[in-house]
Amino acid sequence: HDMNVDGVVDPTTLTPEQKRDALEAINLIKEKRTGNIKGRTCADGRKQRKWINKEDAASPTVSLEALITSLLIDAFEERDVATFDVPGAYLNAKMPDDQFVLLRFRNEFADIMCEVNPVHRPNLQTDPKTGNRVLYICLLKCLYGSGLHWYNLYVSVLKENSYVLNPYDLCTANRALPDSTISTIQWYVDNNKVSHVDPKVNDDIIKKIKEHFGKLTITRGKNTSFLACI
Repeated sequence: HDMNVDGVVDPTTLTPEQKRDALEAINLIKEKRTGNIKGRTCADGRKQRKWINKEDAASPTVSLEALITSLLIDAFEERDVATFDVPGAYLNAKMPDDQFVLLRFRNEFADIMCEVNPVHRPNLQTDPKTGNRVLYICLLKCLYGSGLHWYNLYVSVLKENSYVLNPYDLCTANRALPDSTISTIQWYVDNNKVSHVDPKVNDDIIKKIKEHFGKLTITRGKNTSFLACI
C-alpha cells in the first residue's frame, strides 16, 4: 500500500449493483527461473468486457523481429547493453478520474489486506449468506493487466527524454544524439533493454527512468537476460 493503490470503501454506502459489479481479486504466486517466489494480485476483469474493448485496455509489446534486429545492431556496433525491470510497473499509473473500480477480497486475502493496511479493518464484513469475510476497496492505481495505462505513462517519460517511437514497433524507441549515434530502448511491459555505444548514455536514461519510478532491477555486462532469451 506504499504506492497508494487501495482506496478505503465503506460497504454500507455501496448499492447492490456496485457490489454485484465489483471485480474479484485474484492472487497468484509463482516460482521464477532464479528460484525466487513472486506474488501478484490482479483483477478478474471479465465483467468489464461488456463495456471495455480489448483494444482500449491491452498494451503493445516488443515484437520478436524488432528485438532480434536490435540485438544484431547491438553486436555489430559493439554497444553497451543494460536490462532493467520496473518493479510494480502498473502501480505507477493512476486510475482515470472518470473510472470507479471496486475490487473485492474474500476470506484469507481480505485478512491479509487488513494486516498490510489496517485502515481497511473497520470495513471488513461477513456475508450472512455464505459466511465469507468480504472487503471492498476502490482502485486508485492500475493493477496487473491494465497494460495500456502503464504503456501511455511510460511512453510519455521516454518522449520527455527525446526518444521517438519506431513506427513499425510501438515498444521500440530511439534517440538520436548530436554525434549521430543512436540510443535504443525496447520494452515488454516492465522489462526493458537499452543500448548505446557509450555506457554513460545508458546510465543517463536509466537515471531518468529511476527518477520517475523509483528503484530498478538492473543488469549490466556481456551476459545479461531479457525475457529469458538473451
